[in-house]
Amino acid sequence: MPPGGDVETLSSLCLQNIAENMQSVWMSDYTDKNMEEYNFLYIEGPFNQLTGPLVQQLIRLLGDSHKLTKAGLHLLLQPHLTELSLRPCAGLVNKAMVQLVTVRCKLLTSLDLHSCNRVPAASLASLVEHLPRLQKLYLSDTQSDSLVLAAIGSFCQRLRELDLSRCKKISASSLLTLVYDVKNGRFCCQALRVLLLQDVMPHGNPEQWVHAICFVLLALPYLEQFANPSMADAMRLLYLGKLSPSDFPPENFPSLSEVAKTRPALEDKKENTRTRVQNHMLHLKKLEDLDEDDASTLGSLCQRLEEVAIALRSQNEGSWSLVQWPNLTHLILHCPECPQRRLEEILTTIHPISKNLRLLSLQNLLWCHEESLSTLVTWCPNLQSFQSHLTVPRHTASHNGPELPPWPGDPLLLPHLHTFNLLLEVEDVLHPNFVHKLGGFLVAVLKGCPKLESLSLCGIPAPLDGVFEVVYGSHQPEPLQGLREVSLCSSNITQWGVSLILRAKNNLKTLDLSHCKDVMCRDYHKLQKMVRQDKRSVSITWQ
Repeated sequence: MPPGGDVETLSSLCLQNIAENMQSVWMSDYTDKNMEEYNFLYIEGPFNQLTGPLVQQLIRLLGDSHKLTKAGLHLLLQPHLTELSLRPCAGLVNKAMVQLVTVRCKLLTSLDLHSCNRVPAASLASLVEHLPRLQKLYLSDTQSDSLVLAAIGSFCQRLRELDLSRCKKISASSLLTLVYDVKNGRFCCQALRVLLLQDVMPHGNPEQWVHAICFVLLALPYLEQFANPSMADAMRLLYLGKLSPSDFPPENFPSLSEVAKTRPALEDKKENTRTRVQNHMLHLKKLEDLDEDDASTLGSLCQRLEEVAIALRSQNEGSWSLVQWPNLTHLILHCPECPQRRLEEILTTIHPISKNLRLLSLQNLLWCHEESLSTLVTWCPNLQSFQSHLTVPRHTASHNGPELPPWPGDPLLLPHLHTFNLLLEVEDVLHPNFVHKLGGFLVAVLKGCPKLESLSLCGIPAPLDGVFEVVYGSHQPEPLQGLREVSLCSSNITQWGVSLILRAKNNLKTLDLSHCKDVMCRDYHKLQKMVRQDKRSVSITWQ
């Protein structure tokens, strides 16, 4: 077997064979005889013998290759399915197809209808009424409205994840029907943990929309993730305790204050007691696009946070801390505008929780001192994913020293790291010390991450030929054996450095050399020839 070659499973090969022969073998007879019959429950044939996951994989294969037809989808909607995603074939899904799902697939616990926008709301509502086992439901970019949300609230009491992103017909009042049944006077969807309303904007009065989000946050005491552009405004009202708006809620719905009183007491693990927390403490574990100004105030409502994305201001105008979130494992810090905040400014903020971090993403920051990035990564030994987009400004200060020392031989130990992305934008020619320290940092990282699968080094001015020569010249065990994806766009590397990667023992599948000015056309052809001779399946991009 060639280095890094993958052996396809027998089931995968069989599914590919079925997909290639679907039209000529499996669908011709069915199309002629049964295409217009929507309500029969069973189809004798090979597909009712496949396990549910294999049927779903076949739907994905056919959908991604644009080989799935209406007849093929009819055949694959099997009664034993527990999970079904029609996302790969959304264009085929209409009212009749949804009726077929309603009749046949009564055991579904997960249903994905993303972008199935040809299905009317009444059909969607009828569908969810017949699927009480649902735990995951994805209706983003569909015609979902108050009728659908009311049906979900009334019939899907096991639901844990719901995606209603980009559903343009959702209003403030329809959002309330999701979590409260007016007819029976009870709260609904109490098992819900994830509710996504991304790109859903309010209709009419924006204040009522914010109040509706407050209602949902209070009505779902165990909600862990809620995504919507107005989320921060709603949390601000909760923090200030403004729960008595004059024109909200609509008739027959309880007031915000009444909803707040129904929330169960939260358990204080430290004191081993259960208390009703002031300021309406939320159970949220993930917050997106939290403004830096709100990090201390609104963040105090969510002390169980595990993942947070914070938008940094152009200037640091106040102090905030991550210590209030002892469970934090995923941290994203980004500047929405042009980079004006220095990496060095946020080091002390990250340090207290650095050992807990599994994912760290730093986007659109200035990197001014050559040691700061190495210091930061050293503080985070449990990282699984590191992603960064940094700008090195002009006139980066670095003292002239003696002859540059060799790169350090000790690895920077990151035993769990599987993704490392470093994208640099350099505004001027860098001082040799900065470039040298950058190369040494990369050597230490690459030697210390045995589980690395995805590596992206874009715009790197350090000589990557030397970096990979040192890394692959190190002693056993052989480094980077799990590497699958490598991007070196616009970086300082030649055909020699790239050949070291291709000759190494790894699982490489894609290699991006776009805009690498020292890789010529003849080099590209040599690399392609090398891959062919080694009988490896590596896709190389170059221009």
